[in-house]
Amino acid sequence: MSEDVTSLRTAWTTTSVEEAKLLRKLTEQRFESEQLRLLGSAVRVAGQGIAILTPAVEALGPRIAFVNDGFCAIYGRDREEIIGETPVAFGIVDRHHVIFDSLLHHVFARQAFAAEATAQRKDGHEFELDLQLVPVEDGGQLTHWVAFLRDVTESRNEIVALRHQAMHDGLTNLPNRMMLFDRLAEALEAARSDGKVIALLLMDLDRFKEVNDTFGHHFGDVLLKQVAFRLRNQLHIDDTVARLGGDEFAIVLTSALDANAVAMTARRILNSLQQPFVVEGQVLEVGASIGIALYPQHGSDARTLMRRADVAMYATKQSNAGFTFHERDEQESRVPDQLSLVVEMRSAIERNEFELYYQPKRHLRSGLITRVEVLIRWNHPTRGLLLPVSFVPIAERTGLIKPMTDWILDKALQQCREWQDAGAPIHVAVNVSAKSLLEETLPSKVQSVLDKWKVDPRFLKIEITESSIMADPAHALAIMSMLQSMGVRLSVDDFGTGYSSLTHLRELPIDEIKIDKSFVMGMLTSDADAAIVRTVIDLAHNLGKQVCAEGVEDLETMRCLEEMGCDLAQGYFISRPVPAAALMTWLTDNFWGLKRS
Repeated sequence: MSEDVTSLRTAWTTTSVEEAKLLRKLTEQRFESEQLRLLGSAVRVAGQGIAILTPAVEALGPRIAFVNDGFCAIYGRDREEIIGETPVAFGIVDRHHVIFDSLLHHVFARQAFAAEATAQRKDGHEFELDLQLVPVEDGGQLTHWVAFLRDVTESRNEIVALRHQAMHDGLTNLPNRMMLFDRLAEALEAARSDGKVIALLLMDLDRFKEVNDTFGHHFGDVLLKQVAFRLRNQLHIDDTVARLGGDEFAIVLTSALDANAVAMTARRILNSLQQPFVVEGQVLEVGASIGIALYPQHGSDARTLMRRADVAMYATKQSNAGFTFHERDEQESRVPDQLSLVVEMRSAIERNEFELYYQPKRHLRSGLITRVEVLIRWNHPTRGLLLPVSFVPIAERTGLIKPMTDWILDKALQQCREWQDAGAPIHVAVNVSAKSLLEETLPSKVQSVLDKWKVDPRFLKIEITESSIMADPAHALAIMSMLQSMGVRLSVDDFGTGYSSLTHLRELPIDEIKIDKSFVMGMLTSDADAAIVRTVIDLAHNLGKQVCAEGVEDLETMRCLEEMGCDLAQGYFISRPVPAAALMTWLTDNFWGLKRS
């Protein structure tokens, strides 16, 4: 091979330092070109809108030099008609001119800009625009602007929806507790400067629980919506009605001139709710109890007014007055104590503070005592022994009566089992409230406890007040019939104090009628009371029912009842309520009990 060919081969296959530098530079340029091509493709297909604008020159403002596909999609415009336009092409609506003016100010000051505004598409539809405008410099000189645009309508709507959900009740769409406090605080702030009266009304529906228990929660929900609609129609546009939860509503009146005007509004609300509601063909009737607190008379801040309106509402429920204004001296001294009892009552069962007492019932014909009424007591750690009148009404109002009744049934039948095992076949009578009576699960609960302690159903008697039955006669009859079919005995307590008709009395599946003690205690001095007692005894016997007289305080009354043919007697003359251990001692030592000569 010749030397020339060898030199040529060496020259072609050997790279000098200069050639290596040239090759590296060409490679870098090709890479940068590829990167730019990829960047351009990415910009064109980016989901958000991108626009490149020229810098402002003297009186000539910036002009759009490039827009990507995302920009065209947002505004519904072709690229050709956008190129050369000013930032007006961003479509910011006239009512947001302050934002657009701020954009121009930043452009001429060569400062970055970011804002959200309402913008308009080519077809006139508006949307929420998120805009960022960034200056790009080269060597200290402004070369162009890059605008990034996003349609944030959907996310903005989601935020608005979430904010609405946070401030409104999901069922009725009324303001909730949070918004109520905000509105009340705003109203109080305004009232401090203009001297207006502000009224806060707390309203709780009466008998709403019965609707839920009888017809189901769906009916209850529909009823609450209808109540909300009626409330809105009774109020001024500046007033606020809110649902606090359950069947409790709150109303802030800002347009009332004085207490008389507030009272008129309360009456109007109550009248509107007295009209029957129709839910899926069922006619429902509910009432309401309203408690009212006024600014500045009853408080100067939202929480104080809320607390005092709640106190007044509780007083309304106690008196069945429809509505009540807060009365500082009488109500304030009573309700805080009751509120603290509610808190303590919730854990009293767990702390084993409740105790059952038993009051004997004497069979007047035989003189035997084989029946007792179960009565609850509360061994309060600081208040001492509390009688039912101190806490049972509060338990009924707050719903705590249900777990309390469950506990009483369980403990009473446990004690019944223990007595039977000890050779004392004692029947127990347990009081059941209206709320528990109308609970559809009551029969199954009773059966479960009977099975648990292996007690014959005939040894259990359920005592139900006349007023509890009349709260919903049809539903009460259904529950009582189920209990009777199980073998459980039933008794109507406090007979003569309610409004039951003879027809209802004939239809009720009861075994016993208990004459209210108010008649029994007055029968020796009042001919009218004596006539009532005699009539009830005769009526009950004609219907095949037994009769028990409450409130027997002396021997003469007991003998009078014997002469009238009364079956059972109960009262302090026979025995006060005593704990289980004391009852066994009493039964063992007393002639009326287990000791027989």
